[in-house]
Amino acid sequence: MKKYIITLFIILTSIILISCEENYIDVNQDNMDIFIKHKDGNIGDVMPFYDNGEWNFFYLHDTPPKPGFHPWYRFSTKDFYNFTDHGEVVPVIHDTTSQELALGTGSVIEKDGIYYAFYTAHNGNLSPKETFRLSISKDGMETWEKQENFEIRPDDEKYDFNHNDFRDPHVVFIPEKKKYYMLFTTRHRGKGAVGYLTSDDLLNWEKEGDGIFFLNNTVNGTKDASSNLECPTLILFNGTWYLTFSDQWPDRTTHYVYSDSIDGEFIKPSLNIFDGSGLYAGKLGASEDKLMLMGWVSDDFNRDVEFGWGGNFIAHDLKQKSNGELYVDIVDTIDSKVSNLQKLEVIENNVNVNNKNEFNFKGEEEYVIFDDLTGINKITGTLNINELNNDFGIMFDASKNFSSYYYSLSKANRLMTFNRGNIFTKENEHIYTKNDLYLLDDKINFTILFEERKEAAGSIVTIYFEDQMALTGRMFRLSDTNFGFYSNNNDIKITNLKLYK
Repeated sequence: MKKYIITLFIILTSIILISCEENYIDVNQDNMDIFIKHKDGNIGDVMPFYDNGEWNFFYLHDTPPKPGFHPWYRFSTKDFYNFTDHGEVVPVIHDTTSQELALGTGSVIEKDGIYYAFYTAHNGNLSPKETFRLSISKDGMETWEKQENFEIRPDDEKYDFNHNDFRDPHVVFIPEKKKYYMLFTTRHRGKGAVGYLTSDDLLNWEKEGDGIFFLNNTVNGTKDASSNLECPTLILFNGTWYLTFSDQWPDRTTHYVYSDSIDGEFIKPSLNIFDGSGLYAGKLGASEDKLMLMGWVSDDFNRDVEFGWGGNFIAHDLKQKSNGELYVDIVDTIDSKVSNLQKLEVIENNVNVNNKNEFNFKGEEEYVIFDDLTGINKITGTLNINELNNDFGIMFDASKNFSSYYYSLSKANRLMTFNRGNIFTKENEHIYTKNDLYLLDDKINFTILFEERKEAAGSIVTIYFEDQMALTGRMFRLSDTNFGFYSNNNDIKITNLKLYK
């Protein structure tokens, strides 16, 4: 009898031990893409459009001039990790004398089953160099026909806008006015501006007053009021109007302001930049219950003045607070998909890491490095901050106390940066991109989305801080990349650290 009791005890103990082990699932990601790019070229300015339960994004297809460049292409998706490529939508005209030698950003809107694509026609050799044109689809966006009799010119006496900056038409219906507004990038009295025209039928457009919807300024615009406001979007979501634009200089980031009335003052919130310059030309798109930001991540982060134009697609969810302000979050369908727990392997460290993947930083030049990230990964955890007065961050491609790429968090400066260099000596440090960091609580959750990219431009990473902001970076690297945390004279505990695929 005693033998059977001992045997039963061993069996039960084994079951308990097995049940206590984490359930790690091997994941096949062969046909998965997050930061997608076209097989034949880069993705430029993105134009989101939600229709019949599906997200579409039109974009400027970036390849070398032939001599024309930047035709419109389209992808569609329901989940933001499976995409359908619809190819070219609106072609350029390969004639150096044509106004449509190149196409620029615009927008798509549907009315009575007909889809209207308003776009910029660009030729730097002409005056004016930019006008607005129209292409129409009557078969659900499968085929498009340019409307040869439609053109809006800035030098038309009925409009009279700046002849050198006149682009990015964004068309939206305004319920209060029972009219369509066309917003666009222009200049007014030496400042960047968002101009507008109005229409009842999408075909005939009129100027009201001075035609300026929003004039750049240092109070609720950008820090340099002379900067152009590119790729504007205007969307009504849950009773609040949101206006976005990207400053052409000096920061090249996407900003937003908001108002409870189309005629009211647009307010600039404390956190008014969604991401750093790693995401440019961000434009809003909305479904019945979701607000999103879509743009592109440059394929060349190594330029001294500004990143190279065009690269990979990027999207963020935007969540609405009770006061109307927005914060950035990981796309919920991606969050749900990348949810298979993986084992975290410590490969190098000088602090203790317990079996719950928790560790403390309290001394000088401390670090923990985990094994390589491959494919698409999500890392989640919590920062428990007792004291953060010195350098602390998250590193990639690390060895001992050196890191090629890293996020650096400064509570005192309210700043988060994505850098390359030595994490402790700061030797050869280069700051690629930055965003405001408001740590309003001593305990904050974070999510890191990482995709290993095989193109020469390298892998892409975005970090999200709960209810706040995001920051996207790019790493010029082709092989596997590890990750870890570092700290120098702080008192911080990392808890609940998890890795998913």
